[in-house]
Amino acid sequence: MHALPDGLAPRAPLRLPRWATLPLERDEDATAAHAGAALAVLDAAAEAAAPHAGAWTERLGLTAAVIAVGRLGRSEDEAALRDGIALSPDPPAGPAAPVLRAYLWLASGRTGDRWTDLPGLLAGLGARTGSTSTDLAAALAAAAAMACPLAAASAAIRAVAVVRPGRGALALWAVDVALARWLGWPYGLPLLTLGLPHGVPDPGALAAADTERRLATAVLRGSARALDRFAVLGRSAATLQELRPRLRARPAGRVVDRLLSRDALSVAGVRDLIPERAARRLFDRLVALGAIRELTGRATARLYGL
Repeated sequence: MHALPDGLAPRAPLRLPRWATLPLERDEDATAAHAGAALAVLDAAAEAAAPHAGAWTERLGLTAAVIAVGRLGRSEDEAALRDGIALSPDPPAGPAAPVLRAYLWLASGRTGDRWTDLPGLLAGLGARTGSTSTDLAAALAAAAAMACPLAAASAAIRAVAVVRPGRGALALWAVDVALARWLGWPYGLPLLTLGLPHGVPDPGALAAADTERRLATAVLRGSARALDRFAVLGRSAATLQELRPRLRARPAGRVVDRLLSRDALSVAGVRDLIPERAARRLFDRLVALGAIRELTGRATARLYGL
């Protein structure tokens, strides 16, 4: 799909067809047809070159990291993980850092172009020896070459179960990586992590008899969540774009570009573009005009985003 000539998000809202959402409304398992419809609509969003694509994918990656960390029994919430990204010049640290790094990596570009990064990321998620992580990376590449996305996801589950059974966070992320490579979008989206309900076992524990239907349901649910977030952030992005000509500060346009490309920014995060006092005034004005939000509720160390 070609980028839109005016650089704006698609004019028509991207929604799943009514029939595709019925399994979720009825609390039923989805089919491959439902999942395929969801991926087709999501493909239009992923390939649209929307101005807020960076903020969208990073926000989804952060949300997925919170889910995966919770499945590991840890208590870090979205605010804590966001602080670790936006307030520190260094890469995330701490027990949740490998999971957070893995999901941010997924969101940051085409997975196939960066496949050599995979063994290190897999090792951080539990495939601890060099040979194991390298073998698993090769197995995931083979999974991504399957005939359809659900087959790719199922093959990825089996690959993780062989080398590291019981590693739930590793399995979730590995399936999302294989799906991202199969789909070939400009960035990966954590569809299975977003779509697998907390009451459902991790992918490695799914029964063989219902794996495809469970996967189809998770892909449908994750796609619906991703599309909802695309629409919500898109409305804020459109407001921000409309305000751009009214912003008098010379560097304001570059600050707007950075807001569109990131989940959250601090005043210090735009210090290279604009003086801190001017940045505070600009952020406060954009919040007052409804273009961005202050995300922390704090009086200090504030963070701003769509």
